[in-house]
Amino acid sequence: MTTPKPDIQAAATPASPTSLTPENQEFFKAPNFDNQAPKDAPAPSPTAETTSKLEIKPEPKAGGNPAPVIATATAPVAATPPVATATTTATTTSNGQEASIAQQTAAVTVAPAAEAAVTAAIASAIFQANDVEMPLAPGTPNGEELKLLVNESIIDDSDPEDISDDEPIENGTESEETRQARYARDRIEELEMRNNILAANLDDALIERQRIESDFARSVGLSQDLHRQLVDTQQKLQKRERDYEVMSKNYLEHVRLIRATDDDHSTIIDRLTQLKASIEHLVRKAQGSRSVNLNKDVVIEHFKESGLLEGFPIPADKLEAFHLNLYMESVIMSTLVTRFFNKALSCIFSFNEGFKDIYDWMHSRNEKLAVRWRQQLCVMITQDPATKARQEEEVTEAAAALSELVSKVYTNANELAKLKDLCNKAFELSVAMTALESVISPETVVLGTAFDEDNMGTSLKSNPEGKVALVIFPSFVDKERAFNIRPKVWCY
Repeated sequence: MTTPKPDIQAAATPASPTSLTPENQEFFKAPNFDNQAPKDAPAPSPTAETTSKLEIKPEPKAGGNPAPVIATATAPVAATPPVATATTTATTTSNGQEASIAQQTAAVTVAPAAEAAVTAAIASAIFQANDVEMPLAPGTPNGEELKLLVNESIIDDSDPEDISDDEPIENGTESEETRQARYARDRIEELEMRNNILAANLDDALIERQRIESDFARSVGLSQDLHRQLVDTQQKLQKRERDYEVMSKNYLEHVRLIRATDDDHSTIIDRLTQLKASIEHLVRKAQGSRSVNLNKDVVIEHFKESGLLEGFPIPADKLEAFHLNLYMESVIMSTLVTRFFNKALSCIFSFNEGFKDIYDWMHSRNEKLAVRWRQQLCVMITQDPATKARQEEEVTEAAAALSELVSKVYTNANELAKLKDLCNKAFELSVAMTALESVISPETVVLGTAFDEDNMGTSLKSNPEGKVALVIFPSFVDKERAFNIRPKVWCY
């Protein structure tokens, strides 16, 4: 790196009232040194005294090359501020690549009045650094005068208005007012930018608010429409509920007109099961413990006379007590079937035969009308005031006949009350089964039929692989076979 030498000719030609005289200019152009070195002689190197006097500091250089000597201002000129200074430092890496870091500071403006003094000072310092005495031009100020002129020029020209915000003041530091002004300007720009952003966000928010208000208004309208529809629907629903109540009432009244009782298949099944259990309990109680009350000879004779033992696979002298008890259950149930369940309409109806002929004729032509007519007749029977009396007569007559038989078979047996209860149950069941849309009636099992476990129920000491020898309790079915009560049989 070489030390730049000032262009004395350029620096010595200021356009100022205090410029050098023509004589001085001529002097600087062609100096007349007494001891002028030969033209081809090399420039003398600065001595140690000159280096110390001028405060010459070697500048380190990458690569190990000797640093050139940089001359600094002498003591008389050191107090003056730097004039038009600009330095650039360049370094070279070990790989041969160059990276430059430029540090530039703006020059302080020097008044024209001080230019001559500064130029003279620079020239003097150069010649002193080279140990050469150079005579000054006439009228050139000395060191003290130069220092005074430079300071006055700096003070006069340091008007804050002429200094820009980017110019360094006082050794490269910014003044407080400049910093504050720059900070205020930057802050204003930042606030303006934020203000613009907030304004844009406000516009977007206003647009969104208008959209939301529009949606809200539309939602309110839809809500009002839905509310009106809800009110209309509730009114229609209330009207339909009132209509349904009327229809339900009319239906119940209509059903009551054609149904004698409120029974259905489930209640019929329960009542028939209870009837069968009541017959079993009555016989078990009448026979006593181990059939002690059973009159075996009387029973066998009675059964022979009535023909019940005809076709029975066991001879009369081989019959056991449980055989005779099962025979008594069969006789009681057969009596109930004959007197109550096998009637076309009811046991108390005097025109059962004529009713059956008319019903069959109607059923062959219009089944619905025939069924309705039968149901209406059953309702009339149950609502007839004379029905109770007729029912009492039939029940008493049937119970008396059964009580006489039971008293002969079982000694000291008095089961008239229970037999009357059985007959009442049979009468009510017969009316209920006849009043249904599909009549439920008893159906017997043919003797000698093989036992069917799925469709038959066994009794005491019955052979599950044998054939039916005695029907104790018949089956009850309707026409469609939707209702079916299994029979109770004894197989041999």
